Amino acid sequence: MKKNLLYIRYKLLCVSFIVAALFMACSDDDKTTNYLDDNAFPPPTVSLTTETSYGEVDINTNKVVEGTVTAPNGLRNIYGTLLRKTADGYEEIDANKRVHVKLAEFPNTYSFSIEVPVSAEDAGGIAIVANDIYVKQVIQNIPIEKITGIPPKITTDPAEIESVELNGTVSLEGVVSSIEGLKSLSYGLVQKSPYLELQDVKNIAVSNDKEKSFQFSITVDDERADAIMIKAVDIRNVEKVHFVNIKEITGIPPGRAYIFDNVEMAPEWECYSGASLLPAASQPYLFSIEGINVGGSVKNILSLSDVISVSSGSVDFAFVNIWRNTNITDASGFLNRVGNRGFAYVSADRLDGGPVGRQLDKDWFTTVNRNRTQLKIITTDLVTSMNLDDFFETTTGNWEAYELLNLLAGYVPVYSTTTDLRSLPQRTNSGTSASPAVLQITNGTYIAFRTAENKFGVMKVVQAGDDSDVLSSNNKIEDVTTGLGAGIANKSPEAFYSAPGLAGFDYSGVTKLYGRKCKLKIIVQR
Repeated sequence: MKKNLLYIRYKLLCVSFIVAALFMACSDDDKTTNYLDDNAFPPPTVSLTTETSYGEVDINTNKVVEGTVTAPNGLRNIYGTLLRKTADGYEEIDANKRVHVKLAEFPNTYSFSIEVPVSAEDAGGIAIVANDIYVKQVIQNIPIEKITGIPPKITTDPAEIESVELNGTVSLEGVVSSIEGLKSLSYGLVQKSPYLELQDVKNIAVSNDKEKSFQFSITVDDERADAIMIKAVDIRNVEKVHFVNIKEITGIPPGRAYIFDNVEMAPEWECYSGASLLPAASQPYLFSIEGINVGGSVKNILSLSDVISVSSGSVDFAFVNIWRNTNITDASGFLNRVGNRGFAYVSADRLDGGPVGRQLDKDWFTTVNRNRTQLKIITTDLVTSMNLDDFFETTTGNWEAYELLNLLAGYVPVYSTTTDLRSLPQRTNSGTSASPAVLQITNGTYIAFRTAENKFGVMKVVQAGDDSDVLSSNNKIEDVTTGLGAGIANKSPEAFYSAPGLAGFDYSGVTKLYGRKCKLKIIVQR
């Protein structure tokens, strides 16, 4: 709006001068007003308070020019612009990049501050241009002696790689030019985004060359590669990184792996199918490798409530708290204690098994399959030979990850009655067993597993479940023998620990472990 008002005022001012001129032309004394007379109507002048010339200016930096414009006739506009040197002086580089100052009036004096980007390699100066209402103009040139920081230029043949076979070789040649002279020149195989060097970067010898021809061959041995990087650095440490794009890599072996980071699981409460406290069934105790669609989102970590709400899917294993058998159809064994207690990783099809004791879960799995999974702790020697520490830090789940996991085929056997590895407790013999308890899963433990489809995976226990406050003096996990939930005097569904904070229930010993989390990272073949 201000701009429009200023434009209207300017037009009205011009009209008034035209009318005045006509009036004077028709007057008796035949006098006319000559607005071109610089003595009567002097043009604007510029007085700088910042530098009047520059020595070296870095490319892609901004220069702030400050000063005062004096315009006796009224200042119409003022702007800064970038210049290049010519044989006859200067010329404007790009009128579209003028930096204008917004004026609300037609001042006779105006103090300005204009920030001009120096974005052209051939820039030779900056001009401050001021026009008054009679379009009388002043141009104040500020010379630039030299533009610095111009990066080297790199050209290659070919300009891009159409296709290369994995582990194939690509040959490149090219030229690097540098205004200042080259300090270093290097190349390597990379992934551009996020940037990752896939090989050791190699150097090409240079010695302050202002132009350097080069040629090299490189092996494309990583399927993540999408470019060959060439990096030139001049003697002022100004660098240029050039990418020769690789459009396609062929011959990549089949096989990929899922990577599940930051997996948190926690044992579910004893949620009997006839109980009224089902909404408490929200603990993330089930894992599905392929995932299950829950409310429009695919979830890999699931609660019992999730399983109840879906029409199909499958789960592979669970993280549970075992301590007693909950088979209500077996009156003689109802709520009797099992040989183990505490945290355990359990095949989904084994949840209702006697040593696990979560028979009450079975009734909830009416639409979801419980797959069979074999689990086995990986020995220290195998962790070392497979280099699992590095693998878990660096793998991208590519075919190499798939092939590495195949090494577990001879380690985790196919299920049989003599090779049943469907339950893996954190502590062995930690319940009613007379044998000494043994802690076998701690932070950093690797667990191998074989799925029902004979796919292989490894879970790393980043943080084991904490059971330190429920141990007896002999490192067994303490039972609960008092309260309504002990299930000794009252062997009925009312004795289930179906939720936290139930009145009359003793939440001590092994029952403290419900809802306590473990943290995992899981890598498994697709």
